[in-house]
Amino acid sequence: MSRREMRRVDAIRRQSSEIQNHVIDHYVAGKMSRREFLRKGSIVGLSLPFMGIIAAACGDSGTTTTVPGTTGTGAVTTVAGTAVATTSAGPVTVRVGMNNPAGVLDPVLINDLGRIQIFSQTAEYLTFSADDGLRPALAESWEPNADGTVWTFTLREGLVYHDGTPVTAEDVVATMDGIAGGNASSAFDGVWTPGNARAVDNRTVEFTLDAPIGSFPFIVSSDNYNAGILPKSFWDAYAEGSYEQNAVGTGPWITESFENGVSAVLRKNEDYWGDNSAQPDRLEVTFFADEPAMITAFQEGRIDVLPSFSVANGGALLDNPEVSVQTQPTAEHRQIHMRTDREPFTDARVRQAVALSMNRAAIIEGLWEGFADLGNDAPIAPVHVAYDPSVAQREEDLQQANELIDAAGARDADITLNVLEFEEVPLLAQLVQAAAAQIGITVNIQVDDAGTYYSNFWLDSTFGITNYGHRGVPNVYLSAALKSDGPWNAAAYNDPDYDALVNTFLAEFDLDRQKELGGQITQKLLEDSPMGIPYFKSNLAAVRAGTEGLETTGMGHILLQDLQLG
Repeated sequence: MSRREMRRVDAIRRQSSEIQNHVIDHYVAGKMSRREFLRKGSIVGLSLPFMGIIAAACGDSGTTTTVPGTTGTGAVTTVAGTAVATTSAGPVTVRVGMNNPAGVLDPVLINDLGRIQIFSQTAEYLTFSADDGLRPALAESWEPNADGTVWTFTLREGLVYHDGTPVTAEDVVATMDGIAGGNASSAFDGVWTPGNARAVDNRTVEFTLDAPIGSFPFIVSSDNYNAGILPKSFWDAYAEGSYEQNAVGTGPWITESFENGVSAVLRKNEDYWGDNSAQPDRLEVTFFADEPAMITAFQEGRIDVLPSFSVANGGALLDNPEVSVQTQPTAEHRQIHMRTDREPFTDARVRQAVALSMNRAAIIEGLWEGFADLGNDAPIAPVHVAYDPSVAQREEDLQQANELIDAAGARDADITLNVLEFEEVPLLAQLVQAAAAQIGITVNIQVDDAGTYYSNFWLDSTFGITNYGHRGVPNVYLSAALKSDGPWNAAAYNDPDYDALVNTFLAEFDLDRQKELGGQITQKLLEDSPMGIPYFKSNLAAVRAGTEGLETTGMGHILLQDLQLG
């Protein structure tokens, strides 16, 4: 590093907090990659330009990308494995297929891909969780206090809703309080309590947390898909389902019509805060109840964008020269829960045996043709900073599995496996069924639509497979889905040592310590086996060859501001 570069870095350090400087120290010392630096630095409020300067000073320029919705020459999207820069597009209509919403479009109730996809076209978040880290969205900056118990966010200047009303810090407070009693309660549980956010001034919001959280900006990001910022007036007059016909947000699209389960028409927001000069004029959405129907519509040319698809149903698209496929590693996974308070899974040996009966590599090849990362029965994915690759990977071991079944006296057990109709999940259920047959367990599969599954079976089934969307950090997976008081704890897992370990992890800022704790959590879950996680799937999206500018996220958000149809 030259003296000039050192002076630039020192200038940044003087403007940075103790926590931010700690991240810089780790990167300069070579303890993390550029990708990890960008991800972790964005969490604690380091700006992308500052991090770019530091990376360049360390001789690590990486690849420059321009974020959709910000100034620059265009977005960068991966099409058939190649980065392609976009340019301005003329006025066009884009036709997109989206999953059928599982219920009324309501920010309090959203918990499925269909509602996430359409809601995020009109509503936006304080921060945006993307493959390259945490991006500023409605908040231009954020910063924690020394121990991570208070986080302060500053809104962009000049933000307005679709009706021209200014966005204020009071709206942020009202939104967070408003969604906290619904599906977002799991994200806030043990982290933040309604009433503990305040508007310091029109553009500044301060969150006082229940406990130190080292990655709180993800809790108010697009990862918390309920947390789209809406006017305080909406919350003052809130009625369930009212957002469907009065979708006033800050997003790049304004709703013209919406018929739940059928279609939606949206037009370009001409007053959008970001650079959307290349954005198409009109967005036409068709909702589909099942994936094969959506894939057929794409193949027949009735939709232009297929934002996600499984290899099991859309494998033919991978080798089609007229189709460009975008791939993106994610933390999205399927949790195969085994209810620890119901027979035969009250015995940990039975749960271990079921996990050992699965051949993960074969499952990935059969269902995803390699477009997935191996899972190790813990919800910490290789894309997470906390992932510890030193923990031994669980592999198929039928001899040990049969020995465990015999020792537990569980041979000839007969169990129903409840699953939802979603992408490859029913096929995964068949592979689990075949694996269990190898150890003397009969599995009967029951498949239901997402609404029925989540209403009746998700949290009240002995054996089930649930889809978990991508998160930039594993906090919600580890707490809501696995802690003893977690609202999504389908396995009824209850272990005080695990709970304490997760609480320590959530409060930690140090990257090395996060990885160490992540390894300990993985090892603990391998021993107790409340669930199996065979893989973390890549997101696959499809467009016509020559189309550029599409960006999707692991969570399922679709960014179309820079789309140019081929």
